[in-house]
Amino acid sequence: MQPPQQDVYVENARLDVAPFIPPGATRVLDVGCGAGGFGTTLRAVLGDDATIVGLEAVATQAESARRGHGFDDVVAGYFPEALDGYPHAFDAIFFNDVLEHIVDPWSVLRQVPRFLSDEGCVVAAIPSIQYAPVVFKLLRGRWDYVDQGTLDRTHVRFFTKATMVEMFETCGYDVLSCVGANTMGRRWAASNSKVLKAAARVLPVPFGNMRFVHFVVVAQPRRAG
Repeated sequence: MQPPQQDVYVENARLDVAPFIPPGATRVLDVGCGAGGFGTTLRAVLGDDATIVGLEAVATQAESARRGHGFDDVVAGYFPEALDGYPHAFDAIFFNDVLEHIVDPWSVLRQVPRFLSDEGCVVAAIPSIQYAPVVFKLLRGRWDYVDQGTLDRTHVRFFTKATMVEMFETCGYDVLSCVGANTMGRRWAASNSKVLKAAARVLPVPFGNMRFVHFVVVAQPRRAG
């Protein structure tokens, strides 16, 4: 049983994940599809012939996803229980800002392969707790939960790039890539603060992995032999 989720998230096309959509995929699943924004991106990339399925635990968000977002089907419920008996295997299963909401994401990842086609993969966008603004606040003694973001109040697991990779490898996957997305500088540039906007234009951000809000993991179940 997974903890209840919030109905506070705005529609997000997840253009940061678009480069990791496997070309030629014919059947994909978007776990935790929210209000449906990524469905529009999937449809634009994969075309009209692909079958795109969403899965969403919050009923109001699932209803929104069903309206004009490119999904062929939106299933209400939690992964994997809501898909038990579902008749199709998927070429790609996406977890965009989902695994950190799950009490035991290791158990969930171990169950994913039975829903994948032979060459299917998992694509997961996961927030990094090593993100510089979070680390700097922690050094000042602050760890403040909010409605949305890295310290979303419904996050129950926290990861760095290294521990994301370790989680997938421990669960029997080969990690094909783990790439940073959504940089601090990009966030500064989009800020309402004139100071941050100016900083984004003139200052380098030499913080290594600390500059990334997310990492996007692409992984395949490890094949025997």
